Amino acid sequence: MDNEKGGPRTVRDALILEALGDIGVLLGKADELNRTVAPLVAALQQAQAETLAAVERHANSQKLELHTVAEQEKAALEKHLYTAVAKAAKELEQAGGRMARKLERPPGLPPWKQAAIALAIALVASLVGIVGTYWLYGRGLESEAALGRAVMAVWEQLDEKTQARIERAF
Repeated sequence: MDNEKGGPRTVRDALILEALGDIGVLLGKADELNRTVAPLVAALQQAQAETLAAVERHANSQKLELHTVAEQEKAALEKHLYTAVAKAAKELEQAGGRMARKLERPPGLPPWKQAAIALAIALVASLVGIVGTYWLYGRGLESEAALGRAVMAVWEQLDEKTQARIERAF
């Protein structure tokens, strides 16, 4: 390629030498760019990791808050239910006492009629208790159903990791 004086022999050789020199300059610039961009990429990766950690902490705090609210609502519902059942039982006892006082049993009422009356009173009391309990629990389920509907509304927008956590938690 080189002649005796140390220069290129043909135009082609000269172009090849010039191209090799240009490639060397480009490789140097690529190395410089890599040194400049590498800290930026590392900073972006660090920021991403910190953001993911912050999202994780926020999700955990929201989960804890949700469980706290659920426990508070459960306690309030149990208290309300206990109060309502106690009130219903007291009213039923009072009504039963009034009915028993008003009911004049004729002498010689057959035992099977007495048993039938007692059974009817017990059935009415049970029915009132069942209906009251159903009414109280049905109202408590409305808030849980609203929460479920809210989660269902945004379910498709959640990532797979969040969906899996919700499924494991509930």
